Amino acid sequence: MTAIKKLKNLEYLDNIKGEDSAVVLFHGYGASMQDLHGISNYSQAKYDWFFPNGPISVPLGFMMEGRAWFPIDMQELERAMATGTHRSFREKRSDEFDRSKDMALEFLEDMRKRYDKLVVGGFSQGAMLASHTFSQAKADGLALLSGTLIDEASLTKSVESPRCKSFFQSHGKSDPVLSYKQAKDLYDLLVDKNLEGEFIEFQGAHEIPESVLIGLDKYLNKIKRP
Repeated sequence: MTAIKKLKNLEYLDNIKGEDSAVVLFHGYGASMQDLHGISNYSQAKYDWFFPNGPISVPLGFMMEGRAWFPIDMQELERAMATGTHRSFREKRSDEFDRSKDMALEFLEDMRKRYDKLVVGGFSQGAMLASHTFSQAKADGLALLSGTLIDEASLTKSVESPRCKSFFQSHGKSDPVLSYKQAKDLYDLLVDKNLEGEFIEFQGAHEIPESVLIGLDKYLNKIKRP
């Protein structure tokens, strides 16, 4: 594991391979910048990798904490999972999410200056953040792993004539945390904005199986081609 670094207002880990393209991945709720770092070791795509840490602390137990990009109502989540339903984020917006978007954009704008190609992505809550920042950051690619549609009105406005022309998305059909149907709604919104989408569904829950890692690598290689 590399040393923790800081850019603008965000701590991050990286995996620098001396490439001219970069991937920035945002972690999910209660995880941290360490959570997705292993993907960079698995991947054969020629990219440098960056993993920012969410600015919000999430207590996980004695002497343990995770990080988040915006808070969630744990009681609401537990009720939904207990009843086999899903929360909708379609109309949700918070000051914390807006602040995280601003910090993420500062980070991404610096990456944009350093690299010829930039791919933005994330898992779960991190995918929500990526969907709201990739267009303004002028990213060349977007990777949404087990995310969902959040703040639909703002997202619709933000995705206008993006530099990015395609996106990669994955979701488990049995995901108990974030709805498969709402993930497809996000897919449809982006396709309606004239982005070419690739959607990998899998028989699983809130996770990143190997089939997704293989598909992600293929997508990253496609972005690298002229």
